Amino acid sequence: MESNSTKALGTTNKIISTNKKKAKNKFGAYTNVFKGLYKRTLNMLFPAHIKCIVCGDDLPEVRQIEVCDKCSAKLNFISKNSCCKHCGAPVYGDAEVCLNCKDIKREFDQGRSVFVYDGEIEKLIAGLKFNNKPYLSRTLGRYLASLYQTLDWHVDMVIPVPMTEARKKWRGYNQAELLATEFCEAVHLPLNTQALQKVRETDEQKELSMQERQKNILDAFKVQDKYYIKGKSILIIDDVMTTGATANACATALKKAHASKVYVLTIAHGKPKLPMQNNMEDVHYVINSVK
Repeated sequence: MESNSTKALGTTNKIISTNKKKAKNKFGAYTNVFKGLYKRTLNMLFPAHIKCIVCGDDLPEVRQIEVCDKCSAKLNFISKNSCCKHCGAPVYGDAEVCLNCKDIKREFDQGRSVFVYDGEIEKLIAGLKFNNKPYLSRTLGRYLASLYQTLDWHVDMVIPVPMTEARKKWRGYNQAELLATEFCEAVHLPLNTQALQKVRETDEQKELSMQERQKNILDAFKVQDKYYIKGKSILIIDDVMTTGATANACATALKKAHASKVYVLTIAHGKPKLPMQNNMEDVHYVINSVK
């Protein structure tokens, strides 16, 4: 028979558990309120659909993609007929895959990018990442949605490439998460920002070689709850793909958690690896591709 003290302890534990759940739900409600206020404030400070985000000229009519016709014609889009069939990088001539995909095993099933990473797109992404212009994610996210709607991908869930909490706090936001939020609103897919986490800080990838990037990002990502991933087709969203090392590291973690498919969608893709004179195999590959 339970003593009165044991019963009291059990009742106390139930009350504590209930209060914790209420606090969690209350915090979640506050989070949604703050997100709503943030978006409304953003729209007041940077009204949507009235000016071209590239040149700043007034748009002739309301547009979801806030780029005028003149600037749109100057952007370097990547067509499906001139990109690597695996990662989406621009390719030479009739090559089926880029030099990176030719040399390295990819864990993700397929990747695509909207633009080549140069010119105005490079400036817009720099503005989003480093110059505190989160409103740019509205149009860039819509470009992702437009590309996605041309692809034969069947996706259950969208996951932005995560940041560590320290880096997110320093920047003020995760630009990949902003892009993914706009994308999901446009295509009506569920967004999950918790299933995949970045568990350690890494060096900036920009100045690293392919081998250094792979080593730098190794085991940097971890799936927090395999239940949400198992058997799912996942779409990873990021701003830029260069060598694909980050996408590969994310895909590796997701595939270990038994994701059925992993796709990658980015705003831009870095210019392709150039064949080196001391690597005649790559030189011959490019020559044969443009014949």
